[in-house]
Amino acid sequence: MDRSRKSELVVVFDLGEVLATPRELFAELARQAGSEVQRFSAAYWAHRDLFDRGERADIYWRAVLGDAGATYDAGLALRLDELDATSWTTLRPDARRTLEDLNASGVRIAILSNAPLGMASKARAGDWAHLVDDWFFSGELSMAKPDPGIYEAATAKLGIQPSAVIFFDDRQVNVEAARAAGWRAELWTSAETVQKTLRDLGLTS
Repeated sequence: MDRSRKSELVVVFDLGEVLATPRELFAELARQAGSEVQRFSAAYWAHRDLFDRGERADIYWRAVLGDAGATYDAGLALRLDELDATSWTTLRPDARRTLEDLNASGVRIAILSNAPLGMASKARAGDWAHLVDDWFFSGELSMAKPDPGIYEAATAKLGIQPSAVIFFDDRQVNVEAARAAGWRAELWTSAETVQKTLRDLGLTS
C-alpha cells in the first residue's frame, strides 16, 4: 500500500486481545463440540503452539477434540476452524478506529501475530485489511513469538531500523523479546493506553 508517510515510524500490532477480543469464543466452540468450556479451553491452548507454527488444521482440531472428550468429525473441525479464525480477526470498534486514525495520518501499519494459516488468510480478507500495510503471521513464517527470529524477519521485511518499530502486544514475554530485538514495545493494557501512546508520539491527533 502506497501512502504519504507522516512518520518514519512503523506501528506494529498483535492481533488477538490487542485488536480482537472474542469474549464468547470458547463457550461457543465447546458448545459445538459438546464439551465443557474449561476442558475445551485447556485442550485448545495445549496444542496451539504447533498450530500457530503452521500445523494442518485437521491435525490440530483432532488433538483438541480428543483432549476435550469429543468425537472428531471433519465437518465439525471445519466449523470450529471457521469460527475460530473469524472470531480472532473481527476487530473491536476501538481497534478499528485506531487503525483508521493511523491510516489517515499516513502512518505505516503492520500486524505481527501468532496465528495459523487459516486465520492469516481470514485477516487478509477482512473488511479492515485495507488499513494494514504489512502482515507477519507465525503460521506462514514457521516460527512464533517470542522466538527472536520472528522479530528479525519482520524488521528485515519492513526494511527499517529496529528502533523505528512501535509494537503493542498483550503478553509480557513477547514484549520483552521485541525489546531485545531493538523494537520499542509496549504491553497492551487498554485501547485508551495505546491511543495515548500514539498521540504522545505525534502519530495521531
